[in-house]
Amino acid sequence: MKKAFRKSLKCLAFAAAIAFSGPAFISCTDEIEMENRFTFKGELISTYLENNSDRFSSFIYILNKAQIGRDSLRTGSMFKTLSTYGAYTCFVPTNEAIDQFLKEQADLYHKGEKTGISSPYLEDLADSSAVEIAKNHLIEDAIKTIDVGNGSYPKSTMNHRETKLETKNDENGHVYLLLNGKVRILENDLEKENGYVNVIDKVLAPSKALAFKQVGKHASFSLFYQALEATGLNKIIEEHEIDPGYDPEVIGPHFSHKSQFGKTVYPPTRFQKFTILVESDDLLADPTKNHLGLSIQSLEDLEKFASEWYGTKDLGNYKSTENPLYQFMAYHILDRKLEYLKPSGPGGFIMENYTSKYEFDIDAHIPKTHDRYDYFETLLPHTSIKCTKPFSNDKEYIPYGTTEKSTFSNEIILNYAQDEGERCVNPNMQYHINVVVEKDEITRKRPGLAEFEGDAENARVYTIDRILVYNDDEMKDNILNERMRWDASSLFPELTNNQVRWMLEERDVTKSGTKINGELVYIPNGFCKRLRRNNEDTHMFYQRPHKTLKDNYAVYMGDELLASSDGAYDFEYRLPYVPSGTYEIRFGFSLNASRGVCQFYLGGKVCGIPVDMRRDAIKDPTIGWFDESEMSESEIRENDKSLRNRGWMKGPSGYILVPGDDNISMRDSEFAIRKIVGIFNIDRESDVWFRFKDVTEKGYKEFSQDYLEIVPKSIYDGATPEDDK
Repeated sequence: MKKAFRKSLKCLAFAAAIAFSGPAFISCTDEIEMENRFTFKGELISTYLENNSDRFSSFIYILNKAQIGRDSLRTGSMFKTLSTYGAYTCFVPTNEAIDQFLKEQADLYHKGEKTGISSPYLEDLADSSAVEIAKNHLIEDAIKTIDVGNGSYPKSTMNHRETKLETKNDENGHVYLLLNGKVRILENDLEKENGYVNVIDKVLAPSKALAFKQVGKHASFSLFYQALEATGLNKIIEEHEIDPGYDPEVIGPHFSHKSQFGKTVYPPTRFQKFTILVESDDLLADPTKNHLGLSIQSLEDLEKFASEWYGTKDLGNYKSTENPLYQFMAYHILDRKLEYLKPSGPGGFIMENYTSKYEFDIDAHIPKTHDRYDYFETLLPHTSIKCTKPFSNDKEYIPYGTTEKSTFSNEIILNYAQDEGERCVNPNMQYHINVVVEKDEITRKRPGLAEFEGDAENARVYTIDRILVYNDDEMKDNILNERMRWDASSLFPELTNNQVRWMLEERDVTKSGTKINGELVYIPNGFCKRLRRNNEDTHMFYQRPHKTLKDNYAVYMGDELLASSDGAYDFEYRLPYVPSGTYEIRFGFSLNASRGVCQFYLGGKVCGIPVDMRRDAIKDPTIGWFDESEMSESEIRENDKSLRNRGWMKGPSGYILVPGDDNISMRDSEFAIRKIVGIFNIDRESDVWFRFKDVTEKGYKEFSQDYLEIVPKSIYDGATPEDDK
């Protein structure tokens, strides 16, 4: 239905376009009347609102008052926007809902809250408030509720906020739809020429509070809130706007020397965001949740517990980074804002049900018989958290406050242990591995959290079902005792925080006549703290997930971190933090004629001889790639060993390259390959930079960083056999 809808819009746009007279193509002015640019036969969203003005006159007023846009394609009111060609999801509050909202906001304003709305009368509404309200109710894509299910809409609103959908049953057993845990959908998926309308009974008003204040709104987080303030971490998580002068409308350079690829867009925002993992007061007070049998009800209790895991330095000095309470709290804060369940788009703990217009479907590439995982750094220096959706684990799990049985395969689990969660190195860690991130509907079952709201302006707050701690031995010998693989875009939190990674929308195909490549986002120098370029010729780009092929574009997760240069590329990024130890570093990429010859450096030191990454390199006998289709299992393993001895590996077999044919994986493509960079001793306390420098003659080059693997000695030396997934 959705694809057909988009197709009909394209046809409609083409029909409208050929009706234009010649001068209409020559002129480009901000005075263009958007509602006159296209002719529609059916009912538009704007028309629907006007035809039902007795119910929606207040929302129409707000849409007309809300002026948006900087360029000629977007300048005008939000109401004009809904009168044009496009694809939108519009949540429409009734007049009664808006009246109630204005009254509530005005009451809060006069009690000292900074709501920005001081009057309950619609005509007194400020322009800025009108823009904010309007943007909170619009998504720039046509999305049906049935395609969302229980989870977040795949795209953020125009105000860059998430919208979560839940299916509920009322006291009579009737099913209804709820947005953000509070707003009921009265009529859903009313199909219009330019999108879908959902009529709602309340105004969508996501919290404007920053992370610390959002935690403080909930009395059941009182101890966690006190600890944030006592340690000074509250000031760090109040950071949001990195660059107030950032301009997302700037046009980036061409990716390729071939001009038909078009120029590129900048990331749409530049914000710092976080994920806050909270133990509620009832969890901390439960003595069965820790090996000390301690009921944790004060900062002193929490510090005592933390000292069992983080040592006893600077006891009582909570703001010291050496203090155990500080370290305990810092490990609860992740460096990016993550959504629990997001069918697609940026922000998920892991990606499910993701599809893009570039013929990419994540579930077709990674079967749900395989676990999915990622690793995220925390505010505790030099530490990471492992995040897993263990699809393969059907172990019984009963969420808090319910008698309904679930399984681990349905949950997001932090620091998921080896052997399907059964292994534990330190016996006392049995309380602190396999920590489940609770869904909002579970959080609302906890004492005092019936009105829980987890979405802050710069963070997402979650409750967890166990007390979360970091233990170096447990991480090294259990949780991270595995081949760790990062998709390149996962290495940089800024790409998740600013709607770049996995982004669906194609922002402005043209800007004032300039052709824009909708598949690429330009990454300005300095945008990502862990990524830096070493010469002015190097440009960095993110390419959205796209169709993968056996004989071309054989890439993991469908997306790529790309570099291009008209001379010689030279850039580097910091490796993610892992426990101290000996590791094999591998670099996964797709061979291409434009890749060049790359010299790797790790920690400032040269790593072997330069690597030819061009398409014909596969013919090089020093690599030794082989076609295994007619080989026996033993022959395949022998050739794998020979390939490794030359410093190479095939691509992973667990990633299906051609959807619909489970027999064609990245392992079967001669263009998808892993280079073993070398074996290195890594100190957890040190920053290690991985550098890529082209050493070929002058001329255009492009470079693809697909994925990174860091593999502990216990895995690569065969003590714990490594699968080929």
